[in-house]
Amino acid sequence: MLLTKHENVAFKNQTVYISGQAFVNCTFTDCTLVLRETIHYLQDCTFDRCNWHVDWVLMWGSPESIVQLKALVERIEQAQRQLDEQLEQQPEGQTPPGTSPFAK
Repeated sequence: MLLTKHENVAFKNQTVYISGQAFVNCTFTDCTLVLRETIHYLQDCTFDRCNWHVDWVLMWGSPESIVQLKALVERIEQAQRQLDEQLEQQPEGQTPPGTSPFAK
């Protein structure tokens, strides 16, 4: 399967279908990311305040399904850690640009 490649693209406030696509060094801000069971590729991407819509069948007896799902959860956790670090580095009473004061 050939993937449509997106490189160094900034996505903001939009719905992005991850499935069937390749994203390299892209940023996603305030997006809804749709991931279905087809192949996809993410490399060196950042995610900021994104919602994930995941439609995935985990096949019984398929360790590959579980490994792929764990990799996705790790990406989401990494994005949350990055946001937490940004918030901790801000002087008291300030929030990073584009971040809701109600984030925590």
